[in-house]
Amino acid sequence: MAHVINGAASGQVQSELQELDESEGLPFKGLLSEELVTETLEQFGVESRERIYTPAVTLWALLSQVAAGVKSSCQKAVARVLFDRVQQGKSACSEDTSSYCSARGRLPENVVSHLARRTGRDLDNQADPEWLWKGRQVTIVDGTTCTMDDTPENQAEFPQSKNQKPGLGFPIARIVVLLSLSVGTVLESAIGGCRGKKTGEQTLFRTTWHALPIGGIALADCLYDCYSDIAKLQARGTDSVFGKKQSRKVDFRTGEKLGSSDHVVVWWKPKYDKSRFASKEEWEALPPWIRIREVRTKVRRKGYRPRTVTIVTTLLDSELYSAKDLTDLFSMRWNCELDLRSIKRTLGMHHLSCKTPEMVRKVIWAYLLAYNLIRVRMAQAAAVHGVIPRKLSFSAARDFIEEFANGLRNTQGPEHARLEAELIKAISRCRVGNRPGRKEPRAVKKREQKHPLLTKPRDQARKGLKA
Repeated sequence: MAHVINGAASGQVQSELQELDESEGLPFKGLLSEELVTETLEQFGVESRERIYTPAVTLWALLSQVAAGVKSSCQKAVARVLFDRVQQGKSACSEDTSSYCSARGRLPENVVSHLARRTGRDLDNQADPEWLWKGRQVTIVDGTTCTMDDTPENQAEFPQSKNQKPGLGFPIARIVVLLSLSVGTVLESAIGGCRGKKTGEQTLFRTTWHALPIGGIALADCLYDCYSDIAKLQARGTDSVFGKKQSRKVDFRTGEKLGSSDHVVVWWKPKYDKSRFASKEEWEALPPWIRIREVRTKVRRKGYRPRTVTIVTTLLDSELYSAKDLTDLFSMRWNCELDLRSIKRTLGMHHLSCKTPEMVRKVIWAYLLAYNLIRVRMAQAAAVHGVIPRKLSFSAARDFIEEFANGLRNTQGPEHARLEAELIKAISRCRVGNRPGRKEPRAVKKREQKHPLLTKPRDQARKGLKA
């Protein structure tokens, strides 16, 4: 069935198309207008003298770099800037990457993070009502990690695993993201280390609550099943649909029965434990009890053993939200795994070639911004051609945007508009396959050149080589 976008979303689509139609140069130049970048720079008080790598050019070059995936490099970003200047009849810039790297260092992190958040939230707020779940915004919460270059600065803020010897591992950053279920954009993110007190996913998640839509639903796995978090989210107007953690006991013979393996029970506030709460005042501020709905269902697939799933939620109305509705919603949590795979593998965020923690955070936000901009394109294609954004392939959309960029740069007028329409059409036709229960071995047939692993720091290994 065709989906008709509302007036605000339609205006955004037309604005984005017009900006791309009038722009030339780097691939993301039309999706992220210079006016928006200038407004953000002024908002954060960023000033820059006239130079080749202005903040806007540096941002576009950085986005084109991170979107290149495995082909990403500073040299490739400089080549794009050089080509853009030559095409516009300007003098060619130097092929050396030092100026670009210095410009990346000068670009404020809060500018990149603000643009990423704004892009994600604006699209989520303008989503077609038919893309929502029962008319409500659903935000998926999940965490992931990425590694980075092994430098003393990175090790200090993002220490490596305790199981690895010094000099042989890589610093690891933990990232918690809030993702829109309807359009797939990143709404907020928190970045921290993987070792040390208060560095877990739950702690990082609590710093992102301000980005959860009031009246929306938070969707997450059993790691986030926590009395205090559910109570606080409910108090701020956000419902929860979480998996049940292993240690929580469920007895469907008690409570208000709503159906088979479906009831509403009272959870009492846990005893005070100073290791779990920041202060006793925080514990005392929690309500003495909350009403929670618990649903257990068996997921059956032909050829597989039934799998039992237990959900805890604050959606208590069984007529409005049936047990099947909740099970179907919880199964959509898997979209977050696919989104994180797109960011880490398709775009290449699994390892960052950054020497300092400041650059690590900045590049992570650049990846999230590039991901959101591609999602904007996918939403436009979905709106124009009457499909659901979640049914479109992210990797195919990225490939089409990259390949169409040269044609869009070199054409104007009707021919440019024709290419624009074909790009949108091509993205809308690349659908994600329906492959329930797909199972593949975690192994590869093609082997790359394999070298033995380092068993000592590289400096020590180098000194041991024969002359």
